[in-house]
Amino acid sequence: MKYLPLLLAPIFAFASQAMTPMEHSSVHGYNKNPSLKIKTEQKKKKLSNIKDKEARKIVKEETTQEVEKIKLTHSGDFLIYKATTKDYRVQVNALDGTVMKKESKQ
Repeated sequence: MKYLPLLLAPIFAFASQAMTPMEHSSVHGYNKNPSLKIKTEQKKKKLSNIKDKEARKIVKEETTQEVEKIKLTHSGDFLIYKATTKDYRVQVNALDGTVMKKESKQ
C-alpha cells in the first residue's frame, strides 16, 4: 500500500498544467549574472498562479507537517515548488496547485 503513491505520481504529473515553450525559455537563464538571476526569479514568481503561502498550505494538507524549506524552481516544462518537511519531500505545481511528487526522506 505504501507504494501506491509512487505508482500514481506519473499520472498526476501528466495531468498537471505545464508552461508554454516561451514561458519556459524566459525562466531558463544561461547567463549567471546576479542581476539576471534576480529577473529570472521575478519572472518565475510572476508566472506562478500559486503563491508561497498557498503552496505551504497544500504541503501541510498533504503531509500534516510544517514546511521547513520551500523553493520555486522549474523542472522541464513545469514550474514547481520544491518543499521539504521533517519526513517528506514534496513537489507542488506552481501553475495549478497539484501535488506532483511526494516521497519519504528515508
